[in-house]
Amino acid sequence: MKHMYIYIALIFSTFLYSDCTCYNCPKIKKNFFNDDIIGFYLSSIDLESGESTTLLFDYSIDLSDALFSEDCGTNTTHDVSKLYVSFDISMFIPGLMDETKQLVDGKVRFDINSNTISDISFRNTDLNFETTQLAGNTDFALEEYNLSVTDDDIEEIADLFLSLGRAPNGVYNFNFVLENENNTEIDQISETVEIFVPSYLDLITPGSVDLSDSLSNIVMSSNPTFQWNSDYCNKCDFSIRVSEFRSNDHSSLQEALEDYSVLPINSGYYALSSNVNSFQYPASGAGEIIPGHLYVWQVRRTYDTSNGLMEEFSPIFLFKVQDTQSVEPPVVSQDVNLENIKLLIGADNYESLFGEGGQLKDFNSVNSSMTLNNQNISINYLIDLINKQSQGEINIMDVDVQ
Repeated sequence: MKHMYIYIALIFSTFLYSDCTCYNCPKIKKNFFNDDIIGFYLSSIDLESGESTTLLFDYSIDLSDALFSEDCGTNTTHDVSKLYVSFDISMFIPGLMDETKQLVDGKVRFDINSNTISDISFRNTDLNFETTQLAGNTDFALEEYNLSVTDDDIEEIADLFLSLGRAPNGVYNFNFVLENENNTEIDQISETVEIFVPSYLDLITPGSVDLSDSLSNIVMSSNPTFQWNSDYCNKCDFSIRVSEFRSNDHSSLQEALEDYSVLPINSGYYALSSNVNSFQYPASGAGEIIPGHLYVWQVRRTYDTSNGLMEEFSPIFLFKVQDTQSVEPPVVSQDVNLENIKLLIGADNYESLFGEGGQLKDFNSVNSSMTLNNQNISINYLIDLINKQSQGEINIMDVDVQ
């Protein structure tokens, strides 16, 4: 059964990345490929039949040039009757593998029964385990299929596929060789696909999830800067929603968020630029942020999967805008850059330095610049370092005070 799950997940991927040029002039054309999808879920495929209703690819074998080849036939017919595509698939899954492993190899046969057809079209939605014929009177068959890993590897990979319900994050390599009816190689192509489904989305500032802590989450500006931490995702869309919290009308942060919003005005989420981790409240095109009032905010992340659009939401934070007419001194939260330092070096290291008895106890503000490789740069680069760390591009080896 676990062999079947891997077969299901990978045999359909075989056609996702095909493209070639071959003997007697046929070519494979990519009419459509849904490269915006970053999550391939097993539930989008019927595990019994192999059918899928999500369009992932639309390819065709173009024989039009063969109709005009002197070596192939006449100007109305061709002599192409059989083509093969050999394939091998390898993967590298961080945390499971130390290096890239070949998983499977095999061969697919196309029997072309009409010498006048100029195009053979196939989509993933047209293919299943019972498919024996494609449009254009072309027979289709999987001739060879070989697993290249041990039974223990199969069990471990299958367990991961099944536990996640999708293809694990990693790098997947697809190699294809086009062969003529004599099994002679005539072309080849390789494709590399990176699958990365994001896993976290946390708010940093302003505010907190605690309604009773509003006095410790005061901002001094009516155009506050919102900051959050998330996985890098170049195919994700981010948006934000800000609503007023009124204690007489709302019993929870969620209820306030779902009420009329000030950003965007009335309803929905306000679209943000790609891959940003901070955003300043706009000076126009949004509702007014009123001093002395409470507000809630949330970030939404969306991305395409084989199951459709995925929506993920951050926690909801509450903050208060300082009332400029208030005679009470504000209780302002500590410098947000200290929170960024905590995210970067880890809670334990931060506590040992800034906590009771630490070398930096009572240190409550950070300069606007920092030194990196003997160069002065903006303190905002801390956010980039946090993102690089979360993506595994850098590691914190040691923390020292100079």
